[in-house]
Amino acid sequence: MKALVIGAGNFGATVAVEMAAKECEVVLIDIDQEKLDDLKDNVGQVVIGNAKDRDLLEKFARDMDVVVVSLGDIVDASVLVTHHLKDLGTKRIIAKAISDDHGKILKIIGAHQVVFPERDEAIRLVSSLVSPDVLDVVRLSEDKSVVEVAVPQEFIGKSIEALDLRNRYGFHVLAVKNPLKGNLKVVPEPKYQFQPDDVMIVVGEDDQITKLRQKK
Repeated sequence: MKALVIGAGNFGATVAVEMAAKECEVVLIDIDQEKLDDLKDNVGQVVIGNAKDRDLLEKFARDMDVVVVSLGDIVDASVLVTHHLKDLGTKRIIAKAISDDHGKILKIIGAHQVVFPERDEAIRLVSSLVSPDVLDVVRLSEDKSVVEVAVPQEFIGKSIEALDLRNRYGFHVLAVKNPLKGNLKVVPEPKYQFQPDDVMIVVGEDDQITKLRQKK
């Protein structure tokens, strides 16, 4: 995969380094030479320049599979860059936003996906504080999430089929893992019986998942 990352702040730098570590071809653009110097050994190519320059974007975005716009704190710049990328026919644009309104604008302008790193991290933190059984949360929309949650005690020894989880709670079990045993079952069979220390990864509406969390 070829990826262009615009902005070498915490989010952009992390995306660039992690993608490079997974053998993606990564180009990172920023106006701060010092930031780029710190990252150049961990990213395929670093380019100093102002991403608001349409010619610069055209040069580097043309053949990319994905472009990540990590200029969330500079609202006008992120909007302009996203607009240029859309106009240039970029295959996939992922843009960082700092607010719902900012995200809506980015979607209207042409972003295929908008992410809210700070908000999502805050949600994870609060969930871990108020619901210790919830190990991780990924927001899909305002009312739907993917949640990693400890299997309730009353589920142990019973099968997914027997518990009728989809009809009773309205969520789908994407995977089951047991950290102590190192097991992971993706899309487990309906006859799978939950074991002690199992963790479920489920997707569903928030109110449905809340009912699950109330099980102990």
